[in-house]
Amino acid sequence: MATFPLPAAVPPAPLLDPAAWAAATFGACDLGDARRSRCAVAVAARLAASPAASLPAALGQPALLKAAYRLLHADFVTVERLTAAHRAQTRAAAGTPGVTLLVQDTTECDYTPRRAAADLGPIGDGRGRGYLLQSVLAVRPRTGDVLGLAALTPFLRRPQADRGSSAAHRRHRARESDIWAQTAAAVGSPPSGAAWVHVGDRGADVFTFFAACRATGSDLLIRVTQDRCATAADGAATHVLQAARALPPVAHRPLALSARRGAPARTAVLTVAWTALTVAPPADVRGETALPAWAVRVWETGPPAGVEPLDWVLLTTVPVTTAAEAWERAAWYERRWLVEEYHRGLKTGCRLEASQLRDRAALWRLLGLLAPTAVRLLQLRQAARADPDHPASTVLPAAVIAVVAAKTDQPVAGMTVGRCWRLIARLGGHQGRRGDGEPGWETLWKGWRTVSLLVEGVHLAASLPGP
Repeated sequence: MATFPLPAAVPPAPLLDPAAWAAATFGACDLGDARRSRCAVAVAARLAASPAASLPAALGQPALLKAAYRLLHADFVTVERLTAAHRAQTRAAAGTPGVTLLVQDTTECDYTPRRAAADLGPIGDGRGRGYLLQSVLAVRPRTGDVLGLAALTPFLRRPQADRGSSAAHRRHRARESDIWAQTAAAVGSPPSGAAWVHVGDRGADVFTFFAACRATGSDLLIRVTQDRCATAADGAATHVLQAARALPPVAHRPLALSARRGAPARTAVLTVAWTALTVAPPADVRGETALPAWAVRVWETGPPAGVEPLDWVLLTTVPVTTAAEAWERAAWYERRWLVEEYHRGLKTGCRLEASQLRDRAALWRLLGLLAPTAVRLLQLRQAARADPDHPASTVLPAAVIAVVAAKTDQPVAGMTVGRCWRLIARLGGHQGRRGDGEPGWETLWKGWRTVSLLVEGVHLAASLPGP
């Protein structure tokens, strides 16, 4: 995996101003020519203002569109170089004392309908075309605040015909699951005082990934899928899943589950238990020693008829000695869904897969511009939920508050941060009914786009000469 030196840490990007955000996010990137860097900032600012628009629609000006196409076809420009400043900002934020979760996952980027796009690989059942993307989000465990991308790696899946079938070949060939260890190594080691915990779903149950986390001085927390050989605390031979599912209940807790994938909202009663284990390396992984870890099982008792009960077996290298610590590890694992939200924002909010670019290298350069933009969508939601009872004037520009109040027929006086953002979400389609929950990034973004256009119109009208 190619690596590039990160630039010196730059100040965090301003969230609400697209131009200032683009300058902070891309201005420090080394693209081999200052004109390219200026172009990247200009293009990113337009994409931040209209992430769902096509390049011609977002950029508008023919000269800027032509410069953008030159940028996206420049050999020196890569997704690593385009995201370098953003990753430096993320690393600086994650380097402060305390725990930061590095939430990692893989997604497929589907370009099957774009038959003209070249140099892509198989996805899905092998008949689709596209590439795979491994993303690592840095997340605050208590608040769920997304600090940014710690790593981003697009890669191709090999065609089925290229995969060897002999046992000897399987032991020595590269595996798709190697991306987990490679990405952990690319993220690197936490600075002194910081604690980094890599979090992954069942796809992360790869011993080379465990070893890579250990080599960088980071911890891990994954959901178990393989019943690995292990040694219990009393020295008895066991297996991870076997040991976890034999544990007696230790503590119970109710959990409100929101409606998801057709299932109605409900309150589940969860049980937790844990045990210390030493996990043995598999026979085909050489040179690695056994891994001291803790297995935490979280399961649901008495679910409604027809509902699949929640049942997680988690493996972590962070010590678990009390029920409070076990619940905390479960809460950390729940943060994993943020990377799924990020991928959805990249594909839906930024319409990554709708690009008409015709070669993989250009598509990956476009990814370099859109990946931080998708992070901005998640951070917009964070801004809407932070300090909701504070006066709106302490966070939002006066023109924004005035436009929101006028558009929704609400008084400016007494407008709080939370109230203003809920009204913005209403303009984006959020109904605000009792069962709707907090606005998501999609309705917030649509509402913010409407408000931004109205504010721009107010400023333009004020600058026009009088009759």
